[in-house]
Amino acid sequence: MTSVIHVVIAEDSLELSELYHERLSIAPDLEVVGAARSGREAIAAVGRLNPDILTLDIDLPDISGLEILPVIRWCSPTTKVIILSGHNEEATIVEALELGAKGYIVKGDGTDVVKAIRVVQSGEVWARRRVVARVLDRLIGLAMGTFQETERQAVPVRVVLY
Repeated sequence: MTSVIHVVIAEDSLELSELYHERLSIAPDLEVVGAARSGREAIAAVGRLNPDILTLDIDLPDISGLEILPVIRWCSPTTKVIILSGHNEEATIVEALELGAKGYIVKGDGTDVVKAIRVVQSGEVWARRRVVARVLDRLIGLAMGTFQETERQAVPVRVVLY
């Protein structure tokens, strides 16, 4: 028997949060152990609950999901993050993966969130193939010294916790 995957949902839309909770609650191998409506709440919930998976809205009202990723990696290194976003731009997706997200789901594209969680928990990455190819191109470029950091990538992320 497989162990239960513990999930925290960080989504500022109450309607979407309830929808994700409902979908995940049907799966016998998933348990929603917490929910957050802001970035600060997400960081606190992950620090307190140490879930297996955090589904993280990229557009939380106080701190963006991209700014939260390094904090989550620091305070709960075993928690895998799946970004939930209305953004479909490859650059945003690539940046999320570079910052440590293990999955990226575009809201409303029909992605099975339950399947994505299971895939990420098994150690794989959930993203579109062409995006993964771009990430690999960047990594190869870095390894060969040909990739140039953008100004945003060169500036360290700073988050103040209250």
